[in-house]
Amino acid sequence: MYIYDGMERIGSRKEFSSSRRRAALALAISALAFGSAAEAPHIVAAPAKARSEILAAAYRYRGAPYVHGGTESSGFDCSGFVYRVFKDAVGVTLPRTAKDQYAYCEPIGRARLQGGDLVFFDTTGGISHVGIYTGDGKFIHSPSEGSKTGVTENDLEENYWSRTFVNAGRVVSPADSLGMVMTASIGPSLGAYDFVRGVRGSVGAAFPILGLELGLELRPSWDASLGVLRLPAVLAIDIDRKLKAYAGPALTIGRPSLDGREYLPSGGFLATAGLEYTFYRFRLAGLSFGLAAEIEYDRYLPGPEEPNSVGLDAEVRLRAGLGLSVRWGV
Repeated sequence: MYIYDGMERIGSRKEFSSSRRRAALALAISALAFGSAAEAPHIVAAPAKARSEILAAAYRYRGAPYVHGGTESSGFDCSGFVYRVFKDAVGVTLPRTAKDQYAYCEPIGRARLQGGDLVFFDTTGGISHVGIYTGDGKFIHSPSEGSKTGVTENDLEENYWSRTFVNAGRVVSPADSLGMVMTASIGPSLGAYDFVRGVRGSVGAAFPILGLELGLELRPSWDASLGVLRLPAVLAIDIDRKLKAYAGPALTIGRPSLDGREYLPSGGFLATAGLEYTFYRFRLAGLSFGLAAEIEYDRYLPGPEEPNSVGLDAEVRLRAGLGLSVRWGV
């Protein structure tokens, strides 16, 4: 019996005994290597509905034939089936192999499985097969050989699948989630006048809408160069969990001054505005962490007695920042 990982044929059933012993070490290493690349779970506004749509999309393809490398209704391999279902149902583009889909998911134990989660199998010494859990101990998948081929439903307690089951993975937030995203971050604030200008942070909540995450954040910062505490409350728009734009009013505590020049904090909705880009994400203790960089504009006006100083004014108003961020769903 041969099993495909979605891209290539990797071995026979006779190899199970020795390969299973090698798999433990391989999977432990891959958990570290691939865990840093994990993107899931995707937090959706209506998790229970999203999971129902995933299962409905999966059942629509029941009976579709097995085709090596296939991702369309004319035929699927195992990972191509999962790829198509999640693309159709929730607009999530998963990687194309079972191994990469395992790396993408949030790993969960079998006891936490909900309909719409993924189940992974070690058939030849690594993650080589994947299916979608449908509930009541069953899963739907596209096996390459066996008593049935193509998209079919099986029970996890069947001898073959219980022996080769490795773990489960989560792509979308659990059904009992509120569909909200909580975020927090902290890091140094950088500037042109003083390289390390102070410290900045954020805490906020967002809600997924039309593929974006819209939310409110508090983004306090201590500006040692100006000698002020800045307390912005901003509207934030996260475009793709990497690029975030934000703007809003701010409260400034203290009398801002730089190089003997006095400034007045200015109010209004655009008192603070900025862009934040998360360039690397990793998973630790079940949470999604990220390393982010930002550039921010804080609206300060020169005091009425101050002469014109374009360069210094720009240094006062613009700053950059680095930070460690964390996000989780509720």
